[in-house]
Amino acid sequence: MDKDVLHEGVLFALQEPKYVANPYPLYQRLRSEAPVYWDFVSSAWFVTRYADVRTGLVDPRLSTKNFPFDVSQLPRDLQKHLSPLARVMSKEVLHNSAAEHDRLRRPLNRAFNPAALERLRPEMAVLAHQLLRKAERRQSIDVVLDYSEPLGNHMFGALLGLPDGDRAKFIKWCDEIRNFTMMPRMGQATVVKATGVAKTFKAIRAYVRTLISVCRKNSDNVIGRSFAVNGSEAAPTEDEILANCVFFLHSGVRNMSAAITNALLVLFQHPEQLARLREYPQSIGIAVEELLRYETPLHILTRGVPVEIEFAGRRIGPKQLLVLLLGAANRDPEQFTSPDQLDLMRRPNRHVSFGVGAHGCVGAAIARFGLTVALGAILDRKTELRLTRRKLQWNLPLMRRTVSALPVLVRRHSQRRRRFAPAVLPSANTLASPLISSS
Repeated sequence: MDKDVLHEGVLFALQEPKYVANPYPLYQRLRSEAPVYWDFVSSAWFVTRYADVRTGLVDPRLSTKNFPFDVSQLPRDLQKHLSPLARVMSKEVLHNSAAEHDRLRRPLNRAFNPAALERLRPEMAVLAHQLLRKAERRQSIDVVLDYSEPLGNHMFGALLGLPDGDRAKFIKWCDEIRNFTMMPRMGQATVVKATGVAKTFKAIRAYVRTLISVCRKNSDNVIGRSFAVNGSEAAPTEDEILANCVFFLHSGVRNMSAAITNALLVLFQHPEQLARLREYPQSIGIAVEELLRYETPLHILTRGVPVEIEFAGRRIGPKQLLVLLLGAANRDPEQFTSPDQLDLMRRPNRHVSFGVGAHGCVGAAIARFGLTVALGAILDRKTELRLTRRKLQWNLPLMRRTVSALPVLVRRHSQRRRRFAPAVLPSANTLASPLISSS
């Protein structure tokens, strides 16, 4: 392992430009030389082997209740204004353990069911074709701004039942709040940002109160379905609706958009695999799983260690943190043959891109669904896309690993295109099938 990594720690190393652009050599060295690595900088254990990561994802001794958003280091007046936001964010399903997690997850399971996604398929397919048609006329496109994010934004608005005229404003509010929760809790820039976020949170909370009052009347959207409780189940609170039906859904849709961007970049870099997918479009469900394994947007999940335990041959805890590197586990040669090779026909493919077990990502079906619709439209139209630059700006793998922009040239295929038929794509039930994913 590089001496600089040992000296600086993995947390800092993952922020260096060479590892931001390509973290996989670092992951490989950690797996082979220090698979359970104590990072003295972040005071956390970094876990990289597939078997250990998978164990950590389902180990009942570990806790998911370790939400890092904390306003205590902000000026006192801002703490007062932002304490309601902190309380709401602590209600997100992924930051709660055991019985509380199960209670918060049940409404989301109803809200994100396959039938709800299937109802969105026609309009999502139409939008994908419209975006590609526009790109073909311009002969260029930024995949992020002009394809993956518009698809994600439309899905977010449709799932929440937002009026068309309010969607852009509402999404901007959610982006502002989520970006702030990922900032350091100290510094003048944070203080300035916090003042605006306090106002934004007040506005979004008032808007969601109106949505809730409407959706309680059996609306067919995420909020309405979350209220469809049985006799022994309590209805979610306003804080829980905000945390899970709005902010958590927003993050999930952003992950979906990043998955679309990453998948297209990988296919541009592997034209022979894209050509094979064009030849066998019926294999798109299998291809989606490999694309999610090969370049997943989510590289890190954390678990708390409440009491001292033995884990992967180490004594860990108490009150320490495990950092599970999903991106490293998905490239482990002990689990995947030729893991650094893209194989769109890879089966089985038990990747951990969405976690596994009781805490597996509740929005995994959303990512699979959106990615399949986005790829399906390109295959159906026979749209030809080509990268215009080799050097791309990657976001930190510590957050959401994807590129900030993906400019490509677009060319219409010379053959006459048939009218698109969304029915040729796999159904949401197929996308969530345990035959193709362990999530």
